[in-house]
Amino acid sequence: MDTSAARRNGPARIAGTVGLVGGLLSVVVDVYELLTLPIEVSMAASLRNVLFQLTAIAALAGLAALGAAGSTWWARLGIGVTFLGFVVLISGELIEPFDPATGETFFGIAPLLAAPGLVLAGVGVLRARRWSGWRRFVTLACGVYLVVVFLPVVISTGTDAGFLAAVIGWGLGLAALGLAVAQEASVPTDSHARARVA
Repeated sequence: MDTSAARRNGPARIAGTVGLVGGLLSVVVDVYELLTLPIEVSMAASLRNVLFQLTAIAALAGLAALGAAGSTWWARLGIGVTFLGFVVLISGELIEPFDPATGETFFGIAPLLAAPGLVLAGVGVLRARRWSGWRRFVTLACGVYLVVVFLPVVISTGTDAGFLAAVIGWGLGLAALGLAVAQEASVPTDSHARARVA
């Protein structure tokens, strides 16, 4: 393996691992909350959720650092819009304990940014063919999940249980994204070249 490439991809591998661990921990916490409803609304819970969102941002940063989505303007826009969606989500988490109505507004906006952003980035990953196997599809799958599962479940059920069930699936998707980033950051450079022509 090219040692310079390994050094360059080291931060992306760490970012992916952080995303994987954060996604899995968020699933554990959300399963616990589902079993002990109602959902706790407090600054401590919000800060915990912010930490989980930051781990997802780390995985997304790793994806961007690896150039997985290619160089098209719309794929780069997709990554940027997804980052913005997470920033809005974090803002909602920090606002909710003091102003629940405004926090809920931010929570409603965040997936409307992240979903199309991830879809654009995911299509970019598929077209760039820099990733291989299941990892090529995970970014797009995260975006599609928000549109096809998360938003419909949250809107149709309107319950804490429905929301948490949807969030658990989202956490699993983010964990998969982190794993994909960590694994791809460990793949030798010549393997990526083979994936593009396969």
